Amino acid sequence: MKTRHDILIDAPHDIVWAAFDNRDNMRRWQPNLREYAHCSGTPGNPGAVTELVYDEKGREVRMTETITERREPDFIAAVYTTDWGKTIVVNHFEDAGDGKTRWVVYANHFFKGIMKVLGVFSAKSIRERTENDLQRFKLFVESAMADTAS
Repeated sequence: MKTRHDILIDAPHDIVWAAFDNRDNMRRWQPNLREYAHCSGTPGNPGAVTELVYDEKGREVRMTETITERREPDFIAAVYTTDWGKTIVVNHFEDAGDGKTRWVVYANHFFKGIMKVLGVFSAKSIRERTENDLQRFKLFVESAMADTAS
């Protein structure tokens, strides 16, 4: 299953990249993230491996993130592996002019086992979850910009 999402953030490209690239910010826009532990490699760079643990409606979901490519400050890609499959995610950030940044997320989900069937029924919730994450990130960055301006 392939998805594409994009959002326009009212903040300069360098600010958006810095906020996204700072792992300490993840919990501020991914509220169901419970733990993340760096396992190997240089954090945020190709080859880096991190274990992430999410609370999905009372169910613990563990995934392994492996960064596959990085072109700072425009592009970072990773593979997320779980018991039910893997997802390739590409995050692209571009200057949209007037101090705004466009964040585009491409994801390709590969399900295994029973999730090959159930994945069809999960498509809507996967899309909604990603859209909600983008909206929370946008709010986080724009709120931080407003706080520094006052």
